[in-house]
Amino acid sequence: MKRPLLFSLVFSLLFLALTSFHVNTLTADPETNDLSALDIQIDHAIQILDGGLIVLNDKIKLSLKPNEQPVTLKNFSIGFPFQYKFNLDYSFAYETPSPDEHLNVELDVGLGKIGFYAINVIFDSPVDISANESYEFTATFVFSNLVSQLSTTSFNVTFPLYPSLVQDADTVNVTITLPTEATYQSSSYSFNSTTIDSAVILTHTRSPLENFTMEPAWLTFISDDFTIIEMNKIERQLMLDQWGNLFLADQYQIINKGTETLSTLEAQLPQNAYSISVRDAVGNLKWSRTEKGVTVNFRNPLNKNEKTRFTVAYQLPRENYVEKQGWYNFKLTFDFFKSFDWTVRKLTITVTLPEGAEFQSASKNPNGVQKSALREVVTFVFLNATPFHDLSFDLTYKHLVFWASFRPTLWMGVLVFIVAVIAFLWRAPRAPRVPTIPVPPKDIRKFVDIYEKKTRRLRELESIERQAAKGKISRRQYRVRKRTLENRISVMSRDLTALREKMSSAGPRYADMMRQIEVAETRLMGAETDIRRLEARYRRGEISKEAYRRL
Repeated sequence: MKRPLLFSLVFSLLFLALTSFHVNTLTADPETNDLSALDIQIDHAIQILDGGLIVLNDKIKLSLKPNEQPVTLKNFSIGFPFQYKFNLDYSFAYETPSPDEHLNVELDVGLGKIGFYAINVIFDSPVDISANESYEFTATFVFSNLVSQLSTTSFNVTFPLYPSLVQDADTVNVTITLPTEATYQSSSYSFNSTTIDSAVILTHTRSPLENFTMEPAWLTFISDDFTIIEMNKIERQLMLDQWGNLFLADQYQIINKGTETLSTLEAQLPQNAYSISVRDAVGNLKWSRTEKGVTVNFRNPLNKNEKTRFTVAYQLPRENYVEKQGWYNFKLTFDFFKSFDWTVRKLTITVTLPEGAEFQSASKNPNGVQKSALREVVTFVFLNATPFHDLSFDLTYKHLVFWASFRPTLWMGVLVFIVAVIAFLWRAPRAPRVPTIPVPPKDIRKFVDIYEKKTRRLRELESIERQAAKGKISRRQYRVRKRTLENRISVMSRDLTALREKMSSAGPRYADMMRQIEVAETRLMGAETDIRRLEARYRRGEISKEAYRRL
């Protein structure tokens, strides 16, 4: 009996110790500085973006109260009610005069009291606040899924009305900016309302603001063109070829979170984009050019929680984005994505380098570099990307000039070989002339026409196979188009066989020409097979890059 009782007591003590440690962890005060001597002024600005994002900027000014001793700060904690934690997509802080230089931020540190989420802003160096020295910094929070649609034109938004601090703030100025052309309807608190440039501004001041203030708020507004969407995924494919072209394809996957149907969406494009096309899994979509990009018309309107996927393809002038450095080094400077108003849950960028190019480095670490026989593909992935993330980047690669002529030289070599074989056979000693049966000119023309059409169809078949491998067309489109082309090629092959037999029977000269064409076709197919086999061996690592280039 004593042994079980002893185990029970030990377990109870251990449980109490762990519980006390957990509670202490939750209630530990992250702020080690004496803040009672500080005058704290906060501008609490809330902006509602079209698409559903809520941006909260807290500009904090710290100065010394009269007759107080100077204070040195290393960090500062600020937060909001815990219920908004799971709507937070991004947070960062910066010294107010230098918005591009972010400060270090510790996430989810708490305020030493249950019910709050906070970040701890760590200053680059200790900040001395005296009678003549104040300090300003800004903490920014980006939220999503806080806006809901009440009716066709009525929307509700919930937000933290005040910041949450471990100490009192002397003054908090609250400013709420509604979307452009929106009309304020009602709220849980009384605000002063003004209009600036078609945007309604709501203001309110509270002085003082007590520590650990927890006050969620809501308001409703009316707008005819406000949308609520979930940008589930964006995949940007950027391809550089050896002839100086820069191709892009942006694939969007969106979900309509509003109660009303969604028929259009504006997709942002660089100003100098050209050769624009928009398509979905079925085919081309209607679109119109706008100042910032294109407005895409969906094939079918989206109801609530329905999703769609479409791709915007275009070209950009390469000289604006690619800089040559030295004899064979190149630098690509671009933005992964910019000028958007949503949180992109998954943003994937693939950069396909020219044939023969080798990836050297990038300003942001890639998630992967895929190497094939002739190309390298660099992939970057971002989760919960917001308009406030730094998505600019540069990438350097090495590329020798002669690669631009690789494929033309290869095909020209094959063509020269075929012509040489035909010329050799043509000049070879001929058997005694045998009377030939004249072939009608229309049969010769028909043979040439069908042969050219078959060649074009074979090239089309190779093209759609490449497009399907790169995901530019759906598997369904690929199967339909492949079946159609194969049927046409089969019919043309049957017609060519009949014409070959007819022309071969006209005499040895025509029969010899048909044999020469068949031999040339066989050798060309053999050369293509050897190239594909060599590429496959290189991809499997059976041969080195040096051996591959020599072969």
